Amino acid sequence: MVATSEQVDALLLFVCGALTLLIPSGLAFFVGGLGGRSAASRALLFALTGTAATVLLGILGGYGMLAGAPWIAHVVGAPSFDLATGFGAAGPHGGSLYEIARAGALLAACAVSVSIVGVAVASRITLRAWLVFAALWSVLVLYPVGYAVFALDDGWATGVLGVIDFGGALPIGVAAGASAAGVILACGRGEHRPPGERSFGAIALGGALVWVGWLGLTTGSEGAVDAYTGLIAMNSFLASAGGCLAWMAVDRVLLRRPTTTSALCGAFSGLVAITPASGVLTLGWSLLLGVVAALACATMVDLASRARFGASMALIVIVTVASLVGLLYIGLFAHGGGMVDSGNFDLFTAQGIAGFSVLIGSFVVSLCLALALRFTMGLTRVRYRAGSEPIPDRDLQTVPPGGGEGRGGGEDH
Repeated sequence: MVATSEQVDALLLFVCGALTLLIPSGLAFFVGGLGGRSAASRALLFALTGTAATVLLGILGGYGMLAGAPWIAHVVGAPSFDLATGFGAAGPHGGSLYEIARAGALLAACAVSVSIVGVAVASRITLRAWLVFAALWSVLVLYPVGYAVFALDDGWATGVLGVIDFGGALPIGVAAGASAAGVILACGRGEHRPPGERSFGAIALGGALVWVGWLGLTTGSEGAVDAYTGLIAMNSFLASAGGCLAWMAVDRVLLRRPTTTSALCGAFSGLVAITPASGVLTLGWSLLLGVVAALACATMVDLASRARFGASMALIVIVTVASLVGLLYIGLFAHGGGMVDSGNFDLFTAQGIAGFSVLIGSFVVSLCLALALRFTMGLTRVRYRAGSEPIPDRDLQTVPPGGGEGRGGGEDH
């Protein structure tokens, strides 16, 4: 029996969706490892619970809001239980294999977005507050921004402005990064741990999982096995390679000692940047994008580290800055529609409007949500005073007193 094109496309989405689900755990190990073993454990808890909540919400109507029929035109789809029934798989005519595969891949992408926020705020807020925030944030931010991208005909970004965003950089990178920054601002400044408390094993494991998983995310963004699939895969490899080498070069110049962490951060920044652009760039422009994104992220991470908001700020900076760089880069160098080929800035303007609108809107909504939770059910695990050590909040503390951070060795220390 010969497989049909629909079955081949569905298989691609199933495989890429499964690889994408490696990213939440990888992010938890990578970012948590920067704070020690116990920090990695808590980050993993937040990533897994956020993923579980995302899948449950998607089944209970959220997928319809993400990619279903319009509910509020150009803004969000109507809640639907089609995914809960397998799009009618139990009916006489059966369901569409491709529809189910696409739904799974999109929910996996949503899990990545939620996990980015969860990993970034894991050391600051309670698990109870996180679950409530994740549910509200998905409805108010993730689904509307995702609809703007994934509803190709009706979404305000792709359908109205003509924005190009192959892999969903707006909901996965920009919205998640800006939202995490809003929550951290509501919580206050965290402890800045010295490098000696890092767990190199967790960092290396997490970086490898993110690298493989994100390649799956970008490769599956086309949603089909066609002429673009090979180009998307190669562009992703080249962007990550360019980012890896560029960040190591920055560390070689500034610190005289490039590290495994810098290599992984560079590869990650390149992958995030190529996420929206993987299908519209030639190989040379993709390599340059990885380099540009890594240089921009390395610079911003260095500046952000001086604000002493903790290691999770590096994740926020990378996903936000690299996503914006990738979106704007499309407006300049996209094959056919970019400024270099078309001679006008129409696409660049549309990309910029979409990127910064999502950035500002997600930040404001998330900050308001976090403040509302802070003054109602409680938000933070610890209270901080300027110039002093963190003070445990006995009403909100969720870890045993005296729980120390794990220490690890490695070439990065």
